[in-house]
Amino acid sequence: MSDKVFSLSFSHVKWLLLFSYLAGLIIDSALNFSFALHYAPPITLLLLLFWSSQILNQTHLFTAFVLGLLNDASLNTPLGAHALLFLTVTFFMLRIRLRFRSYPMWQQSIIVAFYILFFQVAGWFIFHPTLSGNTLLYYWLEPIFAIALWPLVSNVMQSLTQRALFK
Repeated sequence: MSDKVFSLSFSHVKWLLLFSYLAGLIIDSALNFSFALHYAPPITLLLLLFWSSQILNQTHLFTAFVLGLLNDASLNTPLGAHALLFLTVTFFMLRIRLRFRSYPMWQQSIIVAFYILFFQVAGWFIFHPTLSGNTLLYYWLEPIFAIALWPLVSNVMQSLTQRALFK
């Protein structure tokens, strides 16, 4: 790898970043309405965590707010609820993003799972979902599924970033 990969800026990957957020919102909406994967973590949040750890010259807080509002609008939840959750999780990521990049993938996955767990617990207090039976189990399986999904999201986005930079 070269220094270009370690010093990403928004101008280098702006189209990839915007299209990945759009794809994340579409996937989240499709998963919410399909009822096939109840335990899938929010892909938009995983992409937001990835980009906030990779692009160091921005805080990504405005992006988290806008993505949260778009997520609220697409899921028909109270406006600003996901924005508040996305902002909080992004703030926690920004606090450790330099150390986060140096951790091995399994450790990054566990940290992301704790962020998703915080997202779930805070979302529990905001949305007050009525869960029973298997839906309760699926609701709390999202952080476990995030552990398995983070290496896939991270590796795919890193390879797409390298392709965009070195084409």
